[in-house]
Amino acid sequence: MSMTQDRERVIFLDHENAIRSQIAEAFLQRLGGDGYEVCSGGIEPRPVHPLTAVVMGEVGYDIHLQESKSAQRYFGRGSAFQVAILVSMPDERDCPRLFPGALRVERWPNRDPLTGDQDPALLLARFRATRDNLKLQTEVWVKAQKDAKTGVFSVRRARAVPH
Repeated sequence: MSMTQDRERVIFLDHENAIRSQIAEAFLQRLGGDGYEVCSGGIEPRPVHPLTAVVMGEVGYDIHLQESKSAQRYFGRGSAFQVAILVSMPDERDCPRLFPGALRVERWPNRDPLTGDQDPALLLARFRATRDNLKLQTEVWVKAQKDAKTGVFSVRRARAVPH
């Protein structure tokens, strides 16, 4: 088996692939180590929001080369994913509800940081809260995946709350 075949394929999805799914992709790429092939996509991709790069830079992640991608680019032959993770709120309009070809679909609820007062300080605070929540969700998920592979399960699994 090649290295790629040994890696679990994970895709993060949201509406625009401009904020939440980009952040989650960056976190899993680093926190998941070599165990995952990670990508992200959106239903209607828009350029990566500048504050996404700013808040990730604050915690040591340079994502300025990440690009927004259409989820459709991953449909078809050779693109099977073990896990599709939806990083939007369940009640958000125009957000993905499933991903054809994924063996498992999970939801990590995170509010769109662009929703609400557009005051620059409040906007930045919401971006930071989204980043921090996605980091916690990623850490908990990676630990749960490792526990599942080793047969060790914790009694209580931390659950990050939507921001």
